[in-house]
Amino acid sequence: MMWNHRIVSTVDEMGSEYLELVEVFYDSDGHPYAYGRATIGGEDVEGLYTQVEQFKKSLDSPILKYPEHFTGDVNK
Repeated sequence: MMWNHRIVSTVDEMGSEYLELVEVFYDSDGHPYAYGRATIGGEDVEGLYTQVEQFKKSLDSPILKYPEHFTGDVNK
């Protein structure tokens, strides 16, 4: 299974759009399947820099809308 960081748009309990930077997991066909909270963690500071750079790249990708763009049952 592949994953990357992406921005996902959801609707909160008040009906307002809410954007989250999350880890998105893809099925074998490359479609977004599920997502989970993104955290920054690593074994050293260089690993943290790498994750921050991945977060920055995700800002240039199209926003995924939940549930329209997801094929699976997302469990946050």
